[in-house]
Amino acid sequence: MRVVDADGHVLEPWSAWQSLAEEHRPTATTDAHGLDHVTVGGQEVFLARLGQMGQPGTDVGTPVGPVPLEEARPGAFDPVARLADMDAEGIDEVVLYPTIGLGFWGVADPKAAVALARAYNDWLAGYCSADPARLHGAAMVPFQDPGAAVAELRRAKEELGFVSAFVRPNPCQGRTIVDPANDPFWEAAESLGVAVAVHEGFQWAVPPLGSDRTPTNVLVLHACSHTLEQMLACASLIGLGVMERHPSLRFVFLEAGGGWAPYWLERLDHQVPSYHRYAPPMSLLPSEYFARQCWVSFEIDEPTLPALLPFVGPTRVVWGSDYPHADSTFPGATAELFENVASVDPEGRRRVLGANAAELYGLAGADGAAGSS
Repeated sequence: MRVVDADGHVLEPWSAWQSLAEEHRPTATTDAHGLDHVTVGGQEVFLARLGQMGQPGTDVGTPVGPVPLEEARPGAFDPVARLADMDAEGIDEVVLYPTIGLGFWGVADPKAAVALARAYNDWLAGYCSADPARLHGAAMVPFQDPGAAVAELRRAKEELGFVSAFVRPNPCQGRTIVDPANDPFWEAAESLGVAVAVHEGFQWAVPPLGSDRTPTNVLVLHACSHTLEQMLACASLIGLGVMERHPSLRFVFLEAGGGWAPYWLERLDHQVPSYHRYAPPMSLLPSEYFARQCWVSFEIDEPTLPALLPFVGPTRVVWGSDYPHADSTFPGATAELFENVASVDPEGRRRVLGANAAELYGLAGADGAAGSS
């Protein structure tokens, strides 16, 4: 069966930013705890031991000294090594998202955000060029400047051959993703046929839900940021009319597990009879919008997957490895995935393992869809 990783990552090397002006170029300082503080124009945008972000199976809470980015698994930033790791796992294709770049959603300077997005997309295109049939890019788009986000989306699709673009579910520059200022982006994504991935990434530069409450705790906030931010984004895209106005636009909700989706869709449907007058006109129930144009990613070891598939729909589920992040599994991700889907019928397995992701992203050879990368 075709095996498509719908949510893999790269770890951006420092060379990715060499073309940028000094005021826009990310730099890092390492503190006494070994944590790397990545800044852009004096603003901290990412905090971690960077090397650990590319070491699968690492406990990031264990006190250790510095772990330089260069100590990450080579496949994190070397495409040839990445392809070898994919071969070892039995992964045919992967769609790639950033690591450090997830923090750029919080960059305050719009000019810096635009420059960073262009530099990242150029570097990722070079990474994917090692094997364009297997390595697929997801574009970074600078929502700090909605017009520039549209231009970068178009460039990523038409010039770089990327198969998707990603947004964070969090506000950017004080605007939610459903702010009217972002309408041109949704229009462009629909007209270009580019899937939009909603991808969270816990960093203080982008305050997550719950960060205004004390006491705070990273365990709680990390769990809330990934799941609750996705739930709010899903509800907003449906309830504030984005999916109604753009019925051909494809969305995928990544890196928050999939168990929330059945409960949340039922809950949203339940709200409609009493509260639909407070929302823009809706021609469908929330669950029907989701069934028409949304996908959700399950974790490889999520035990509820077989039970929840009938509620989400067998054609609307994809999986992501999260390679090479610290909380990912390598080696053995696909072995765990295959075990998890063993009880699913053969057609369901085929769809979850790769056919659904190929359709979502418009990959060449997809059922009923064709694309380029």
